[in-house]
Amino acid sequence: MKTYEVQVGLGFPGVLEALLAEAVGDVAALFPNTLRALSALAEAAQRRWVAYASGALPLPGGHVMRRHTGQYAESIQIRVESPEGAVRYVVYSDDPKAPALEWGTPAWDMRLVLKRSHRARRAKDGHLYLIIPFRWGTPGALVLGAYAGREMPEPVYTWWLVPERESTAIVGEREEPSVHDPEVRVRRLVYRWGDRLTPRDVAALGLDPNQGPGRRLVGMVRVRSEEDPRLLSAYLTFRTLSERSQEGWMHPGTPALGVAAAVYGWLQGVYPALVDRALQADVERLKRQAGR
Repeated sequence: MKTYEVQVGLGFPGVLEALLAEAVGDVAALFPNTLRALSALAEAAQRRWVAYASGALPLPGGHVMRRHTGQYAESIQIRVESPEGAVRYVVYSDDPKAPALEWGTPAWDMRLVLKRSHRARRAKDGHLYLIIPFRWGTPGALVLGAYAGREMPEPVYTWWLVPERESTAIVGEREEPSVHDPEVRVRRLVYRWGDRLTPRDVAALGLDPNQGPGRRLVGMVRVRSEEDPRLLSAYLTFRTLSERSQEGWMHPGTPALGVAAAVYGWLQGVYPALVDRALQADVERLKRQAGR
């Protein structure tokens, strides 16, 4: 199983102290204040990393991360190591997204996904394709986070508020074998389709259905729960990614956010003074013990 890990480490402050601790064989008894300081720093670094990952704290450059499932924030842990008798605290994330968030990714052709995704389908003539849903936010409510850049214009939202508009409903699901591995079963949702925003509707709302935002809105449906229509609606457009797609499917890549690097930079600012004070307290304590 492939593992992913992005980490920040902090350990015993100096070679001399580490050698002394190794000789005595009881780090906790010899440097209790220093160990407490290191433990507190590791916990503080974990809290700061989680705050960055959850969007509760902006990164030093001002970027606020989007919290998707929470898996990245929940993956940030502390591991205590004892290399050669010393002590080292490692704050790390083993989430598969962590390397991409840390170091970014280059631009890539999204059609490559068709070769490995079990959700891909095969057309009658043999080419692979994938139907991708894009979710839209309502005006003024979801301008940040996952819906940034996909907030529907007010006229479109008003169009959907007409009582006669029929929503699309998810009425069930079915399974079928993956086109890449017949032993893998793929779940497909079954819809009962309602109204759909047509190019004529988009033009009537003052938008160009052939380019820009208007083009991206064509085909929008409103999906509601079949069991409880009072639940919030989801507004979706569906687009087809195909091996025949010629343009518009190059992913621009993702920027390097340097989340662990930001935690490390913060540690560099607070580590020396805090650990020096703790180490000095331990040295004074040892002097007092030696003078008895």
